Amino acid sequence: MMNYLFIFQILTHLSIVPMLLWGSWYHYLIAFVVYFITGCFGMTMTYHRLLSHKSYNPFKWFEYFGTICATPGGTGSSIAWVAVHREHHRFNDTDKDPHTPKHGFIKTQFLSMFHKPSIRYVPDILRSKFHLAIHRHYWTIHIFYALTLTILFGPFAVVYAYLFPSFILWHAGSLINTLGHYEFKSKTIKPTNHWLLGLLIWGEGFHKNHHDDAKSCDFGKKWYNIDIAYYWIKLIS
Repeated sequence: MMNYLFIFQILTHLSIVPMLLWGSWYHYLIAFVVYFITGCFGMTMTYHRLLSHKSYNPFKWFEYFGTICATPGGTGSSIAWVAVHREHHRFNDTDKDPHTPKHGFIKTQFLSMFHKPSIRYVPDILRSKFHLAIHRHYWTIHIFYALTLTILFGPFAVVYAYLFPSFILWHAGSLINTLGHYEFKSKTIKPTNHWLLGLLIWGEGFHKNHHDDAKSCDFGKKWYNIDIAYYWIKLIS
């Protein structure tokens, strides 16, 4: 999966060109909506706060729905993503941390897909036939999604409703690992709260709050910290 993710991310970066050449305002709006679905419902609410940390207990249908939302985002299967993230928390900002800025900006921001997930971090998820099926058929789901977009809306839909939103999601998630683990004031590598990142990445930017209490689904903690994912969690719970 790692090599395929690398090839896929090259394609998502190339999607910038047709978006700049032919994208209209509504294409960018659709891309943002898809980014919200894959990023907020998918990566943030499901991969991160639900599957990785079990910080809330929704109906089972939402776990499946959120996982399906996250899958075309191109950040890896639920099993792989959770395994790497749990390893990140175990070795937070040490040399063994797969996401720490200690490895350099380029590696952390662009090349984290080359870290091999360890299944010993996800014994609970490996017991799920649903998540095993998603993992085994991960790229088949991607192909099906791309073909469906092409048939229903034309080939350019693959750009604005698939590749370009995945480009945004990849860098949004990676910024949490780079800027979210670097304190500019003291110039030290450690989890840090960034209000702007919190706003743009569905509450994930309040990263110090998360590392201080990983079992909490409320990253914002204070009323002025806008944690959009938490508001949705409260709504569905």
